[in-house]
Amino acid sequence: MAPMNTNSNHRPAWLWWLLAVLITSGALLLRVATIRQSLPYVDHPDEPNPINYVIDMLRTGDPNQHFFQKPSLFVYLLLSALSVHYHLGVAAGTYGDLNQTTITTYLVTTLPGFFIVARWVSASFGALTALAAYSLGERGWGRGAGLVGALFVALLPYHLKFSQWATTDVTASFMACLSLGAAILAAQGNRWRAYLVAGAFAGFAASAKYNAGIVAGALVVAAIIGSKYSPSPPSPLSLSGRGGVGLPSPLEGEGLGVRGRVGGQLLRLVAAGAAAVVCFVVGTPYSLLSFGEVSGGVLRQWGNYRGENGQYRGAWNIAGYVEFFTSEGLSPLLCVAVFVGLILLGRRRPRMLAVWLGFALPSLLIHLSRPTHFMQNMLPLLVACALPVGVAVVEAGRLVQGSKNLYRAVTRGREDAKTRGCEDARTRFGMNLDTRYLPFLGAGVGVIAATILLLPVALTSAAYVSRQAAGDSRVQLIAWIDQNVPPGTRIAAELKPVPGDTEQRWTDVPLMAAHDMAWYRAQGYAYLVLSAKRWGQPEPTPAYLPLISTGVLVEFGSARRDDMLGSRLLVVATGLASADVPHPIPGELRFGGARLLGLAIGDPSADGRPPMLVPDGTLRPGGVLGLRTFWQVDAPFADDLSIFVHLIDANGGVPTQRDAPPWQGRFPTSTWRAGTMVVDANDVYLPPGLAPGSYRVVLGMFNPATGARPTVTFNGAPVPSGEYEVATITVVK
Repeated sequence: MAPMNTNSNHRPAWLWWLLAVLITSGALLLRVATIRQSLPYVDHPDEPNPINYVIDMLRTGDPNQHFFQKPSLFVYLLLSALSVHYHLGVAAGTYGDLNQTTITTYLVTTLPGFFIVARWVSASFGALTALAAYSLGERGWGRGAGLVGALFVALLPYHLKFSQWATTDVTASFMACLSLGAAILAAQGNRWRAYLVAGAFAGFAASAKYNAGIVAGALVVAAIIGSKYSPSPPSPLSLSGRGGVGLPSPLEGEGLGVRGRVGGQLLRLVAAGAAAVVCFVVGTPYSLLSFGEVSGGVLRQWGNYRGENGQYRGAWNIAGYVEFFTSEGLSPLLCVAVFVGLILLGRRRPRMLAVWLGFALPSLLIHLSRPTHFMQNMLPLLVACALPVGVAVVEAGRLVQGSKNLYRAVTRGREDAKTRGCEDARTRFGMNLDTRYLPFLGAGVGVIAATILLLPVALTSAAYVSRQAAGDSRVQLIAWIDQNVPPGTRIAAELKPVPGDTEQRWTDVPLMAAHDMAWYRAQGYAYLVLSAKRWGQPEPTPAYLPLISTGVLVEFGSARRDDMLGSRLLVVATGLASADVPHPIPGELRFGGARLLGLAIGDPSADGRPPMLVPDGTLRPGGVLGLRTFWQVDAPFADDLSIFVHLIDANGGVPTQRDAPPWQGRFPTSTWRAGTMVVDANDVYLPPGLAPGSYRVVLGMFNPATGARPTVTFNGAPVPSGEYEVATITVVK
């Protein structure tokens, strides 16, 4: 028995599609409003992979991604978008030659614009999935169910989250949803067109993510159902009738019997399979051009499901999947709605249920059987749940709208009133309730049911977006440093810095509590940044208390993880002063507008992590002489000067030297501010052939454009050479 039609279903089709498009537009806005998230920090481990493939393609011109743990449809979609973005950026001067650019994408990226464009691609497919969910619900049940399904996908927090990442999961879910909807059409009308479309999108789904091709199971079920329930087929010579698009079968015809129907279904299935293969190859052409690379990638990806990663571990971890669907994936109420919707499908449209299960059951069983479980693989199935959720909501309203018992009770009440001659206004209202108000009452119940189901997920999504809108503590730290920390002032942080062509803005220290404040001052650090991610809890551990005993200068983030992105960060001033210079200059040594206060000398290993200095380290050929120069800026520089460090041997020769701008160009002398202390790293490489012995360390400044040196004075007296011997070192074998 088919579900009852309602007056709402008789509204113009364009009105329903307009509502679906509005929901889709809202879904897009929800996904892109905070799409920048934590950039330049990249928190999703899979997000850099497709972007790296595109960067390599732009660099080399080779469209082969070579590593095929994931197929290439999504990569080529990104390539088309990022090619336009990159070439526009080159024309505007934003980007240069990628082969000459320092590029990082993992953990922190130097190309945030690439990530934003790639995320827009994913968000667009995420929003379009809401439209695909409407189509799925409309085909599987009705327009009302489709509209609820679109709203379900638009608001689902798990889908929202993955729509904001440049990963292939949302694109694969979109393709799988379209394939499932076409498979439902195939089961309903047994049309060739539906089989071909379902097969094509199944191929595209597999070309976006291999395991999304499991949706082809729905098509197989549709073919089996079609062989049993299909109406009389059209003429074998028909090219455009209800039977399809020009792929007639000689086995079709009236009265061909079981063999004819089975043969016709096999031909449909073969044609759909061919469409799937063609579309898979279109999306992943190197499955033909370089079969070995693609097959090897598939096997490696399959092997990953036996690895150490994943959200859950252990084959047939049913408890883990129940936990996922009732918490992160859906919610307990939505799980109940899915169950109720499936029961209703089974009672009223069993063919639709069979097709749906033809995708859902293989997907669940195959993934459950693996030892490692990546739950984003359930995203296509979550999208498919739009159909039973829509059915459950719509039928909740129809329980009232189409209740025969209610109609009969009202009718009997009015007839009894007439018999007794006591019909009044309230009784007449009761009679009119069926014809005037029951449709509105049913619609109201449907709206209430939808609100009960979807309001909690909408609030969760709103909280997630609000958390993103609150910002990221790491991004806020960068902005604070740019505004408040003078150029050339050194910072040590428990945070990975943003890389680039110049020296990094701060030094990443694995565990700040390993040293005391005096040690950091001797290294030239004026600020420390402490991270809750490193100390492993909301509040600092006792080991950190000496570092914050003087007070926290500024704080970013919160002890509550849900308040904003990024970990809690505490900024502490070290109180760096001239008295902290390890090797002070015995007098006033002035280079132009700055005084050289002194330097720190040592081995730049810092327990194995440069550029920290281990004082009094042994210097050997092939090693590095670590130097930190401490400059007190009294007046600004008009020119950008470089600093040279020469090692002078006993014969006056210069076997090794370093000539470089301060901070490798990040903070040229023209940016130095009067009244601040600049600490520069001036490490000198000691070549392997350097003879053991004593060397004088001579330092100075020069203009790289003209070679001219600034005025140098010591205690007010000019230094004619424009350089000064700051130390003597000994190199041993």
